[in-house]
Amino acid sequence: MDRIDCLRAYVRTLEGGSFSAAAKELGIGQPAISKRIAMLESEFGTQLFSRTTRTLKPTAEAHRIYDLARQILDSFDMARSSVEQAAPRPSGTLRIGVPSSFGRRYMMPVIADYVRHHPEVRVDIRFSERFVNLVEEGIELALRIGHLEASTLVARRLGTVQRYLVATPTYLHGRPLPRTPDDLGAHQCIVYSRMSPAQQWAFESEHGRHVASINGPIHVDDADAMQEATMHHLGIAILPEWNAADGLRSGELEHVLPDYSIAALPLHAVYPETQWMSLRARSFLDLLVARADQFSPASLHGSPPGSGG
Repeated sequence: MDRIDCLRAYVRTLEGGSFSAAAKELGIGQPAISKRIAMLESEFGTQLFSRTTRTLKPTAEAHRIYDLARQILDSFDMARSSVEQAAPRPSGTLRIGVPSSFGRRYMMPVIADYVRHHPEVRVDIRFSERFVNLVEEGIELALRIGHLEASTLVARRLGTVQRYLVATPTYLHGRPLPRTPDDLGAHQCIVYSRMSPAQQWAFESEHGRHVASINGPIHVDDADAMQEATMHHLGIAILPEWNAADGLRSGELEHVLPDYSIAALPLHAVYPETQWMSLRARSFLDLLVARADQFSPASLHGSPPGSGG
């Protein structure tokens, strides 16, 4: 047993969350995984996992060395492939993070294509609207919608997300139709709780920037839930284009305040700053870049259906 075997056991345990998951992936017994982890802990002089009868929790030290350990394994695998006179192939577990609503709409065709071309990679997809800590979560690559705060993450711009102010004809019937953003104060609005400030909506027009204070009965943190609430006639909402497209096309939704635009949000792929990006993450990023033009409904480019314009 060598240090590479011990490192591989440690990385697979952290990624899989248990000794049994690592044992299954590596094709060895669970006691062997435990022994290799113990040898690595002895080598490093620190505990890597806190063990109880029910849980296995990585320590801060385990998270600290994870990225470097994975780089070592990737480099070793590439070196072995070159000796075998074979082109290095992506392998191992690729853990990615995607925004929930966007991921449901667009990611599965991309994932399906990726695993067909890279059968030695296991893809672990985490759906969340939260901006999670990639290193702590063991995520190699994530998609993020919105303006990025300063961090050590490397960002690759993939495109933009258009947004539309919409409501159902049923909701609007019998109510005064908003003519300016200030009129929204008299309406029920469906609030996206992760936007800051959540209860202020900003618009642009030929007359400049307009900020409207809004309120409503529902605050949610998922665009699909906002779409459902809108379709149940609960109020006016700002929806990303993939949630608005079908309803605007069919007439089930109307474009509210069509003379006022809402700023598009940037779409980025982000990954931890590192000297060595794994081949599996690099190949997936390349696929995302190649598919970036598919991440928006073409039918909404230009003047949206249902805008009345």
